[in-house]
Amino acid sequence: MSTAAEAAPKYTAPASIQVPAEQFPAPKVTRKNLIDVVSQEQVQRANVDGRMELFSRKNPNRIQPGSVLLVETLNSKAKESTSTFMGVVIAIRRKGLETTFTLRNLVMKVGVEQRFALYSPMLKSIKVLQQAGSKDIKFRRAKLFYLRDQPGKAFQSLQSLWKQEQAEKVAAKKN
Repeated sequence: MSTAAEAAPKYTAPASIQVPAEQFPAPKVTRKNLIDVVSQEQVQRANVDGRMELFSRKNPNRIQPGSVLLVETLNSKAKESTSTFMGVVIAIRRKGLETTFTLRNLVMKVGVEQRFALYSPMLKSIKVLQQAGSKDIKFRRAKLFYLRDQPGKAFQSLQSLWKQEQAEKVAAKKN
């Protein structure tokens, strides 16, 4: 009797067919959930400029709700035009590759919220203008949705921070 291994010879591709090289090594899985391992690898690939450390729970200098951020996003991949949005972080949703954070600001006396995907290729840069807990502003919640009803507490310093940031940008262009 012959076994199945002897009956089926190993396949080799003809010279006319180009077989692509292995793009990513096989994940090393030792008693872990395969989906968790794959999602961690995707986060590592998407973390090109250290964004993961900004939102990591283990980092003592992480961004917390109440921080003021300036986010620069690309308008399209074809053009280099960008848009900026500055606001207070009111929520962070940590879900691996789909981690998002929500910023809120008052624009012409109207509350505007914008949610950003942390690992999106359209996100050009994230700049921390003010850490939560600095100065007189202290928050004790993980989600600051109550700021929608009480905007005065967090949004008073945003105008001065915006003017300071614009002045620094103009000074950098002159030099």
